[in-house]
Amino acid sequence: MTVGEYEAEAPERSHVYTAGWFLKRLAIGIVILVLSIGGLAWLTHTAIDQSLIEGDTLLDTIGRLTVNF
Repeated sequence: MTVGEYEAEAPERSHVYTAGWFLKRLAIGIVILVLSIGGLAWLTHTAIDQSLIEGDTLLDTIGRLTVNF
């Protein structure tokens, strides 16, 4: 059997992407994105030392954070 005969006998594979295929991948991607960003936000929030952010104003807090950085 030659390569040409083998290719002639091989079934045609159609790569048709439907709206359902696209929406399923889109939903999976959005779930992964939300979980990733949410996890990063939660880890960042828990890493902040609460004793450093007890200032009266935002400027006091920023000053305290820059001094302790």
